[in-house]
Formats: sequence, structure tokens, C-alpha cells
Amino acid sequence: MSAGVCYNALAMRRSFLALVCLAGLCSAAAAGPVEVKVDGVMLDPDTGSPVVRLVEKAKAHRELPIWIGPFEAQAIALEMQGVPPPRPLTHDLMKQLVERLGGRLTRVVIGELHDNTYFATLHLQREGGKELTVDARPSDAIALALRFHGSILVAEELFARAAAGRASPAAHLWGLTLQDLTPEMAAFFQAPEGRGVLVSDVAAAAPARGMARGDVIVALDDEPVGSVDGLTSRAGARAAAAPVRLSVRRAGQPLQVRFQAPE
Repeated sequence: MSAGVCYNALAMRRSFLALVCLAGLCSAAAAGPVEVKVDGVMLDPDTGSPVVRLVEKAKAHRELPIWIGPFEAQAIALEMQGVPPPRPLTHDLMKQLVERLGGRLTRVVIGELHDNTYFATLHLQREGGKELTVDARPSDAIALALRFHGSILVAEELFARAAAGRASPAAHLWGLTLQDLTPEMAAFFQAPEGRGVLVSDVAAAAPARGMARGDVIVALDDEPVGSVDGLTSRAGARAAAAPVRLSVRRAGQPLQVRFQAPE
């Protein structure tokens, strides 16, 4: 395996952050987070859990659904409806504390996703203009942003990953979670061929441990692959003893990954 394949976790994260700077899932240009609005809170028909819908304010109107807890859903819904609670809720108390200490919330940024959990940051401005950042759950961040009338921003990367999650059912092979590559995702992940299979997750003990999230598999044993079904069926027909050779696009760069598949 070449040294270029052996990226550590930090290097992969930096590659992903370089990719999030897009202007609509199409190129890695210098763009910041996207401003969204809260379009409502609903119940997931399958699980009964509350879901808050964030919709891009710009022309594309991309959506990012985030599953939240019932108490946070209530706090968001009451503020959106302009219904004052009989006694201050936790987020009302937090707003009062920030204001009485001379601060204000300017914006919240939902910037990362790890293990299906979103992470947000509160950007507070203290008296005198000094900024303070605080880690928060997205549900709490959204509830506070509504109360302060602050901006809600979402990293570009998260729209692409949400679209990837909705694009097709996931398959599992060699410790990899795989999904079909749509044209939008191909542009985002810099796969100029426009075809391939997206690696959306890598198990800790995966035989294909040289792979990383966001990789696009374009060929198996030098034969092009265009779908998850094509890759899995070709993998099932190959000799188990032969090393697996994958042609991969990572942040637009071609790589060769080799490993031994379990028998």
C-alpha cells in the first residue's frame, strides 16, 4: 500500500473541510457556511421522534433534517409560534443569563457530523465586542438562535452528506458502508468520471482500512464500477485469495488501495 493511502484521521478531516467550501454541491470553491431558516418541527412517521427542518435561504432551498428530543422540539415550536410559556423554559433562562451578563448571541453554526450526531457552536459576543464560542447540541443552538433572532448557519459538507444518506440504501462490504454516487455527489467529491461508489463510513476493524469516508471507488481490479450492485456482484465473483485492488478518488486525487479480503 502506498504511503499516500495511509492518511490519518486528522488528514482526512482536513480533506473533508476543504471540500465543504462549495457554492451548490458543484465545486470546491472558497465558500462559507450557508444560512438557513427553521421551516418547522414535525414527527418522523417511522419512529415518532421530532425532526426540525432547516431550509437554505438561498435559491437552491436545500434541506437538512435533524432529529431532536421532545423537550427541545417543544422549545423550538413555542418560540416559532410566539406562545410564551407560563414559566421560563431552560432556553428562556439561558437567554436571560446571557443578556444580564452583558452578552448576546450573534449566530450559531452547525458544522460537523460524527457517528450520525450533529455538532453546533454558539457564537456569543461579550460586552466590549469580544467573541466567545461554546459547543452545543444543534437543538439547543436552534432554540437559542430563535430567541435571540440570531443567524443559523450550516456547513456545506452537511448538505452533501444528508443528500448522500437519502440517495440510496446503504450496502456493506469489506467493512465499508457504500452508496451509489449521484451526479451532484460526484461533483462534490471531485469524481470527474461522474460514476462510482461512495464510501460513507469505514468500520474501525475494516479489512479495507486504507479507505476513508468520502472516498469514491471507481474501479475494482482495474474494471470500472458504476453502482453498489455492480461492485458487490463483482466482488462476490472474484477469487477470495486474490488481493483486492481498488481504484479510488480522494479529494479529486487518484489512489490505489490494496488489501486482503476475509475468506
